[in-house]
Amino acid sequence: MNTTDVYRELAGKVGMRDSKFVPDIWRTICSKQEAEIINAMPATRGELSDKFGKTDEEMSKILQQLFIKGVVFDYTKDGKTYYRMPRHILQFHDATVLWKDAPQSLFDLWAKYTDEEFSQIPEMLTKTNASPFFRVIPVNETIETKNQVLAYEDAVKIIENASSIALTKCTCRLVMKKCNKPVDVCLQLNRGADYAIKRGTGRRVDVAQAKEILRKAEESGLVHMTENKGGMGNVLCNCCDCCCMALSYLKNPATKGIVAPSRYQASVNGQLCTSCALCIDICPVKALSLGGNSVASVNQEICLGCGLCARECPTKAITLVRIRKENFIPI
Repeated sequence: MNTTDVYRELAGKVGMRDSKFVPDIWRTICSKQEAEIINAMPATRGELSDKFGKTDEEMSKILQQLFIKGVVFDYTKDGKTYYRMPRHILQFHDATVLWKDAPQSLFDLWAKYTDEEFSQIPEMLTKTNASPFFRVIPVNETIETKNQVLAYEDAVKIIENASSIALTKCTCRLVMKKCNKPVDVCLQLNRGADYAIKRGTGRRVDVAQAKEILRKAEESGLVHMTENKGGMGNVLCNCCDCCCMALSYLKNPATKGIVAPSRYQASVNGQLCTSCALCIDICPVKALSLGGNSVASVNQEICLGCGLCARECPTKAITLVRIRKENFIPI
């Protein structure tokens, strides 16, 4: 097998075999031998040592280096420790971008991939009406009837129920650099937090610190998002509409299927609206506008139900009302 083949094969295993950039991303991170070791996974350390003629100590060192780079993950099955590569392109992106010694060339390649190729994923999800990868978490304080909120769609409750929490940098803003919004706002939870702490890419924070991070994110106009499933996930992102690998695609009807809105939607009380337009400025998908009567109106087709507009409204003219049932969020 030649060098091009192994890097192309690894690209295929994260769903990007025909990519112009992903093989070069692998090449930037791994030597040929490292790539071949990754390509032989999943496997135990002993199996890899035997296959590549390494001592246990030599293979242990290689695996640790690849773990730090973000291209190898360990897990336990039947009492044995196995090693695997990233499951998909998003995990590959996020893990390698947080590698502390990542060269600028790696960031440049990821930026080119995001700009030129990533759109095929949200296009596919939208076209096939597949389940979105992510969903929006509403700002709880803006919801009209708070007792309707499920525990796993309340950012504060998600934080309070997490077994561990770690703060990491936003990988999308690290790569794309299209805005000056805060970078240290991504919250890893549960197993995600344990992984970030073990790898050294995140620092442990307590519940109070995490809540303060959420507050600052909301003040900065960032949208809370998590995996599109019920129950506890492993990440609570705070996303901008220009850099995010998911949120930035919602303005295009052909790619909006990558993110599900919350179960809520913004509603305007015309008697309280003062036409200040602050809601228009902060909406990440431009779902609000001033109508002919100078009262803010909501485009129901594109509203995410994130609640940023309601939080920003100085007269509390906007609230979030429930428009979708509980089963809208997949279990």
